[in-house]
This record gives sequence, C-alpha cells and structure tokens, in this order.
Amino acid sequence: MVDTISKILSIVLIFLMLVLAPLLISYKIDDAVARREILFEVTQFIDKVRDTQSVTDTDLDQFYQNCNSHGLTVDVRVRRLVKTVVIDPYPKIDPHDPHTEEVTVEYTITDDPAALYNFNKGDGVQVVVEEIGISPSRSFMYRVLGADSGPLKFTLAGIVG
Repeated sequence: MVDTISKILSIVLIFLMLVLAPLLISYKIDDAVARREILFEVTQFIDKVRDTQSVTDTDLDQFYQNCNSHGLTVDVRVRRLVKTVVIDPYPKIDPHDPHTEEVTVEYTITDDPAALYNFNKGDGVQVVVEEIGISPSRSFMYRVLGADSGPLKFTLAGIVG
C-alpha cells in the first residue's frame, strides 16, 4: 500500500517537474519579453515625436501595429498635451520681491485626433497602453497555478522640442 502511494506521488511530482514547470517558465519569459518589447516601441515612438515635432497617419498606424505584434493584445492611445501658461491675476504681493506675478505652467490633454499631427515646442506627447485581451496560455496558467502578473497598463510621456 505504501509502495503504491509513493509511486503515485512520484508520478505526480515528475509530471509537475517535467511538464508544468517548463510551461510556466516559458510563459513567464514570453510575457516578460512581450511587455519589454511594447515598452521599447512606445519609447521609440515618443522619441520620434520629440525629434520630428509631428506625427503622420502612417506613423500612428505603424506604431499601433508594432505594439500589437508582440503577442499581447493592447489598446494604445496617443494624446497631445498642450502647454498653457496661466498668470495669476491676484498674486500675493511681497514688498521685497519686485516680481510679484505668479506664473503656472499647465498641460491640457487633447484627445482630438487632428491635434496630433503638429506639435508646438514645449507641448507633450502621452501614450497610454492597456492590455485588453488575455491569452489562453495565461488563462490556463492562472487557473492551474495562480501565476499571473496582472494586465499590462502604463503611461509614458515626453516633452516636444
């Protein structure tokens, strides 16, 4: 009886070590590489916009395709951050400071697609990436082993000019 239990236990352990462990490691490596490649695509796009101060439809289409070509299904939103300078009409007056104006720089998010094509110096470009789908292997690993790093979601921005 003890011999049978130990054989069953050893078969289960062998299955775990030879099948599930390599699957989990492979999945984690593929997921990490895909996330890193999407991050690389976003940083390259932001650098390109910062250098050229403009975006074309071809650039956007290529960027969207590149982000979704690494195995994860992601939603990518590109936004323009318009730089505005706000002068306080009622500043706190300091008798020892001749410069009593209070100036604040704010960035306003513009979701208008037409606003993306030409940037002014000092404007910002913001890219929001969110994972919208789950792969079957990830779903399987989560159900079997509970191993999941969560959905991919990040925002990167850069100042043009």
